[in-house]
Amino acid sequence: MGFALAALLAGAVGCTGGSGDAGKTSVSATAGTKGAQPAVAAKACANGTYTWTNIEKPTRLLGVSDAETLVKAGGTLKNKVRRLASVRIAVQAGTGAPAAKAVLTSLGRTIGEIDSDGDVVGFTDVDREAPELNEGSVAPQAAGRFVQYAAVRAVEADFRYTCSGGRTTIGHAESWTVSIDGILECSQSTGSATAREAARISCGADSVAAKTA
Repeated sequence: MGFALAALLAGAVGCTGGSGDAGKTSVSATAGTKGAQPAVAAKACANGTYTWTNIEKPTRLLGVSDAETLVKAGGTLKNKVRRLASVRIAVQAGTGAPAAKAVLTSLGRTIGEIDSDGDVVGFTDVDREAPELNEGSVAPQAAGRFVQYAAVRAVEADFRYTCSGGRTTIGHAESWTVSIDGILECSQSTGSATAREAARISCGADSVAAKTA
């Protein structure tokens, strides 16, 4: 995971719990000054260069319900999804880093989440809360033993912000893009690593849904 630089800043930050398939890459991008704000500890230089490393895009399991059996199709599941983990939008950086929104905007553009026209909803909003659980009822169209789960597609990365004079600030940024509500049937295999993780928790490690197909 991309915590090497963050560890130098008093510990790693990120989602707690959950796992997923993460892909890593390393990219550099020049920072734009539009919309940049002064850092809290010291004013960031203008026109610095971001270098992004250890970029990861894991899917994080946020919660699962207990397994629930329906004897006929069309019944509504009643077991609630209980929270296992959370996710946040944040930047942890040393003195002289740009404001969090500017950092997250650079990250969003680097991974293609933000285009030249501006921000996608919420990606740079440090006040955005983790997705709500249990937002709707689910009625499977078959009998079986079911588990509901919730997840989120997270993004995290380390960065260096380098000024023209050579001054460099390091940091770690994290956000999330898409919330996921899922359902699985314990006796059926699934191609989703996140669903398999939920199945191991609620169906049992020996269940068909918990095993790789």
